[in-house]
Amino acid sequence: MKTETKAKTDIARKNDKKCPKLTILVKRKIKGIPLVEGLRMAEERGLVIASNKRLDMALVESNEWKNISEVFPCRSGTMTAYVKPGEKFGNYVTYTNIETYQRYVFPVPEDYKGIKNAILVVENPEYTLEKDGKDLVVAVKNIENIGLIRRFPPKDGWYPTDEKYGIPTGNKVGPSDPNARYLERTNSLVGPTVRGSHIYGYFDGRVIVLYCRSSYSLGIAVEAP
Repeated sequence: MKTETKAKTDIARKNDKKCPKLTILVKRKIKGIPLVEGLRMAEERGLVIASNKRLDMALVESNEWKNISEVFPCRSGTMTAYVKPGEKFGNYVTYTNIETYQRYVFPVPEDYKGIKNAILVVENPEYTLEKDGKDLVVAVKNIENIGLIRRFPPKDGWYPTDEKYGIPTGNKVGPSDPNARYLERTNSLVGPTVRGSHIYGYFDGRVIVLYCRSSYSLGIAVEAP
């Protein structure tokens, strides 16, 4: 196990050299910021919001998170959309914030319609939120940049993650598995992952939250220019 851990650490260090450093755009402890304002701020400044995978590298594969600890919990730039377990994707995935009654819409690519128990993913800055009447639509610059992860878990728990986005998938595993992440989900959602949350009352960088309302005020980490 020690050999395996050392190997992962060495890989993380090599990957870290290839990735832009992370810096804080908005501190969570001071005020945080809702989803729409956070995306707008990053776009206006020409910054890229850290992806779920990049935050995972900082939180789990290294101690980099200590340099940006005031950002957590924070939203990632990894926008997702999923529906109820067993329900198939239709033309759109919709989610309504029960606090603000704002509806968010994620158009489903033709190739993904009819698929169930999966989650759609697209990374910042490949998307924007655009007003369409009373709705906010996830507008993707290139439809080919929308990824699909099958076997998205129907319940909270520890699961392995996919290699590209770091999203939980497949069958439950134990927390002792170094590749396991704890998923917290709701019935359906259009929104980004949230990282740096708590589980069982203590901070755990391996938690991936997929239920946060868009109106919640959270921190934002971005890639350093």
